Amino acid sequence: MPQTIETQYDNFISEISNELQKVDPQLAMQVMYYERRFTDVDPRVDLHIHYKEEVNLDKKKDELDSNYGFLIAKEGKHTLIANGLMNLNRIYEISTDYDIEEISGFASCASY
Repeated sequence: MPQTIETQYDNFISEISNELQKVDPQLAMQVMYYERRFTDVDPRVDLHIHYKEEVNLDKKKDELDSNYGFLIAKEGKHTLIANGLMNLNRIYEISTDYDIEEISGFASCASY
């Protein structure tokens, strides 16, 4: 692969990381792909939301449920998994919570 393309890719990933800060760039790219490919429905996303150690996960779980209505489960001591239809704007909105350290996960096309 030509060096210029690799450099452009690295710059693109860096720009995504700078813009979305706590959101994994690979997840962001998956979501953007499905948003553009299937314009009539948001992608189905499984978010792995990693919180700071001192955070009460039960409270965060209730907040996510009441605000977004996602299916939510605990994973370990500091992580929630949220599953639902969402776009990149929604994921970014979730990531603005001060108590979140990182959001990762994967996206797929929504089932119709």
